[in-house]
Amino acid sequence: MDIFMQSLLLTVITFIASVYVFQKRRRRRRSVPTKALPPGSLGWPLVGETYQFLFIKTQHFIQERVKKYSSEIFHTNILGEPTVVLYGPAANKFLSTNETKLVKIWYMKTQRSFFNIPDQTQAAKPKPRQEAASAAPVTILGILKPEGIARYMGNRIGSTMHQHFMTHWEGKTEVKVYPLVKAFTLTLVCQFFLGIDEPKLASEFENLYFGLYSVPVNFPGSAYRRALKASAAIRKEIQFLIKEKIDALSKGQLVDDLLAHVAGAEQGGKYVPRFEISNIIMGLMNSSHMPIAVTLAFMIKHIGQRPDIYQKIVSEHADVTKSKGSGTALGWDSIQKLKYTWAVAQETMRLYPTAPGVFREVLTEITYEGFTIPKGWKIFWSLVGTNKDPNYFPEPESFDPSRFEGNILPAPYTWIPFGAGPRSCPGKDYTRFVVLNFIHILINKFKWEVKLPDEKVSGVLVPTPAEGVSIRLFHH
Repeated sequence: MDIFMQSLLLTVITFIASVYVFQKRRRRRRSVPTKALPPGSLGWPLVGETYQFLFIKTQHFIQERVKKYSSEIFHTNILGEPTVVLYGPAANKFLSTNETKLVKIWYMKTQRSFFNIPDQTQAAKPKPRQEAASAAPVTILGILKPEGIARYMGNRIGSTMHQHFMTHWEGKTEVKVYPLVKAFTLTLVCQFFLGIDEPKLASEFENLYFGLYSVPVNFPGSAYRRALKASAAIRKEIQFLIKEKIDALSKGQLVDDLLAHVAGAEQGGKYVPRFEISNIIMGLMNSSHMPIAVTLAFMIKHIGQRPDIYQKIVSEHADVTKSKGSGTALGWDSIQKLKYTWAVAQETMRLYPTAPGVFREVLTEITYEGFTIPKGWKIFWSLVGTNKDPNYFPEPESFDPSRFEGNILPAPYTWIPFGAGPRSCPGKDYTRFVVLNFIHILINKFKWEVKLPDEKVSGVLVPTPAEGVSIRLFHH
């Protein structure tokens, strides 16, 4: 029903605004030498090819046009913006090495609305305090490095995981994996980022995540409206928790968690106001919750379907357990030894990517592959365009972790799940730490069998298991 209403609304908007946008486009075309543009089409007035982009799998959207235009670069119109789509290892290298020089980050309207990011075209000059506090996001992101994760999670992740398995897995003969790993990853981000043991706002975080790639119309029942309400609720809760931390610190109480660290620094005037901090924390929680849950669900599904993969993982984790002892969380030394398990995780992320791509804005006219990309145009940098391209991954639909083993690795820039360059995702270490620790405990407790091997994959831009990955459990 939600998709139907969004489609209907898009059609109505198109009808009302078509004349205006057509005239605007004609004026734009007069100022741009179209013969120098990459091949492509701006699609329908106003909406362009937004519908196809949002409701067709990203790889299909790209491959259809790559085939049609015989080019790995093409122009379109997405979200009301003239956009050039870049795809392939050459494009990945070009964009990652030219961040801030030729392109800058550009946020979709959904991102600007949910995280209170100023419109890039109307952003005011930074206030003096903001300039002085510009290191705040860098400092927060630094906590996602191994040493930060070790400090604020440490062995706590082990007790959290054991409690999760004791409550939701032990004594069960059958479970649905996807709902359980969603609950677990939310518990973990609440502990890590907020310093609270009980998870909160589960539906709000899910609505926020899936609302990012929605039609940005505030219409009753739309994914956008649900996400807008969710972001407001999450922000309010984080701000309340920051106030609690500041009050506790002012009373001399010992509070040692990430949010207390941020709150204490803000107290001393070193950070941007808590409203902005809450947006940063919310963004980090958003990217550290659902993506890891999706990866774990599909990873567990494929391990359960492949006895050969299961046995190799069992063997690898047995060696780690001998060296570190049982019942404790994996440290970074142990994490480094689980190369095959991480290869399985990487192959899972290749087949089920949780971030289709990012947008950039052109700072100065770009010449690329003989084409001109005008200043001010947007670029959609497809992070997943190569994931299922047989030119880079033979038999791309098959699950084959050996693609990421030993010296047999994907060619440079053909697989970039965390992006590349100076703006690559800061959560790679956190993802690796959580995924490998979870699989370590799971593999030592259970063997499992997938009940629906041919379970359908739901979702368009973000894949999810349609039936939740039901498995039969066999205790060791």
